[in-house]
Amino acid sequence: MNPRALLSAKVSTPADVDMVAVGAYYAGAHIVHTDGSYGGTGAAPNVAKKNIAMPIEYAIGRVHQFLEAEGIRDKVAVMASGGVRTPMDVAKAIALGADGVVIGTAELVALGCIRCGACESGRGCARGIATTDSELLELVTVEWCTQRLVNLHNAWRGILVDILYRLGLDSVAALRGRTDLLTHLDYEGRAGGTP
Repeated sequence: MNPRALLSAKVSTPADVDMVAVGAYYAGAHIVHTDGSYGGTGAAPNVAKKNIAMPIEYAIGRVHQFLEAEGIRDKVAVMASGGVRTPMDVAKAIALGADGVVIGTAELVALGCIRCGACESGRGCARGIATTDSELLELVTVEWCTQRLVNLHNAWRGILVDILYRLGLDSVAALRGRTDLLTHLDYEGRAGGTP
């Protein structure tokens, strides 16, 4: 209906997530949003959070490599979510091949979320973040929440700038797909098989 609109397709990360991503692109999506198994702010049902998706770290690489093999990697943006909770997770997701990330849990925690998992039930959040109860709504203000989110994003930005500096990169875009800059911490210090 609107030929100028950007279309985003949010997909879970099943075993064939790479095929789903390519299919979303050929169906007209400009953005493929892959959502891994470690997410879950509390708004999704437990059966969905625990049984549908693979970890985002596996999915990002598969999608990135498959889109490159198809020759369409630069024609579609790949966003990642589902377990992105720190600026180091952001850097890792981008190094694996994502263009950006979507966060939810970290922002909720910045607003005072205690992760009780009652977002969608009855009265909802005891902290007043995800509720329609007028009494609970008074626990937070727009100004307070806004400042908390500004603080979170500014802190994350500072850490990401430091990570890029240490890697010798001048932009987040330069980090995309740089798996050569990643190392598995369990393997560090194991020269010749010794722990």
